[in-house]
Amino acid sequence: MKAKDRNSRDTRWLYRLEDTTLRYNSFANADRPMAFLREFAERVWAAEAPAGRRKPTITADYGTLHNGRAYSYCEGFTKIVLARSQRNVLVLLHELTHALGPCVHGPKFIRLYFRLLRRWAGYHRWFLETVAAERGIAL
Repeated sequence: MKAKDRNSRDTRWLYRLEDTTLRYNSFANADRPMAFLREFAERVWAAEAPAGRRKPTITADYGTLHNGRAYSYCEGFTKIVLARSQRNVLVLLHELTHALGPCVHGPKFIRLYFRLLRRWAGYHRWFLETVAAERGIAL
């Protein structure tokens, strides 16, 4: 399978997972004020980022439109934009995962993202291991 097709398939799988299975964590999915999210990101970044890596700015904006829906995004490694409907810990951790390095939603991204979800959002290890294993990804 071509890399572009695999990346597109992995992205669709991850977005579907976030919209269905991962949405049942009340801490990760609660709407949060930007001040909370910026402070939370500061703690995550201090603990997870390689030494010397500059923390991305985190801004509130409209996001980017796709099929009539606004999505948050990470621009390069320097800026995270949180759309109004996606100001929560789950989306912030997703975008911080991009800022930490893995640009595409492949196995490397999933391993780091799931580690952040476990450590910072309270998802259970066995749950994330099971979800990853169904996709053929070892955590």
